Amino acid sequence: MSASPLLQGVSGRYFEDCNEALVVTKANGYASGVAPYALNAENADRLWEASLRLFA
Repeated sequence: MSASPLLQGVSGRYFEDCNEALVVTKANGYASGVAPYALNAENADRLWEASLRLFA
């Protein structure tokens, strides 16, 4: 179930204020948007593996 039919099949994205969040850098701050490291697939895999070890 999606929040909107427009998001059917959409995953792995960050949203804020009803829009896809912009990627931000330290130069323009982290007050809003998503940091580049949060979109890194290797980071996601490592986090998943660490989570599995915690609950094993």
